[in-house]
Amino acid sequence: MEYHASDWLGRWQNFESYLTSTDPYLVKAWQDAEALAGRLPMFQHGAKAFWTMACVTTSPENPQTLGGWKITPAEGEKLCIEWLAADGASLGKAIYHLETVLEKGLEGKENALFVAEDADESWPFRCLLAMEPMPPRTARLSGGLLSHLHFQYASSPELLIDPETQKLRNPMWYATVCDGDGTLLEQCNIVRALHRLPVWENLPTL
Repeated sequence: MEYHASDWLGRWQNFESYLTSTDPYLVKAWQDAEALAGRLPMFQHGAKAFWTMACVTTSPENPQTLGGWKITPAEGEKLCIEWLAADGASLGKAIYHLETVLEKGLEGKENALFVAEDADESWPFRCLLAMEPMPPRTARLSGGLLSHLHFQYASSPELLIDPETQKLRNPMWYATVCDGDGTLLEQCNIVRALHRLPVWENLPTL
């Protein structure tokens, strides 16, 4: 993977908020997804049920549902990541450097492993394993989908990756964040695209 710190900067919103939203347009997007869910084995128990299970952002070390991140540039190609709770409160922030690239991580793709500098070794957010944002954050400016990424976190790399096999300890944990600057239409279209539904050009009349 080609790592560029600029690809990660900005506000990121927890995808779980899309699942729990009562906005009528997001509700409609999920209703359409549920109507097609049974056609795909992974959604046999329902689309929302699958994503609720896969995208959970709590962990054995952190009982709080995340609201997302605020990422700002740091020295060189490092990142300053502030972890936010669902109510927007700060859960702490740190400077992260790219430690290594896991060859086969989430989705079987290369994943970046970031490690916080000068963070307590018991801090649940000390290590961040993440896919690179897809598509790039700038894609939305030319009609592309809202940028999003899957991630995992823990206080140490060994809790995420088996050091002997170099495989994920929990390959079904797909915590997800989306570009926090996305419009409601773009949020709905992420839900629709995930379920192979045609995206909306405009918000429909409900």
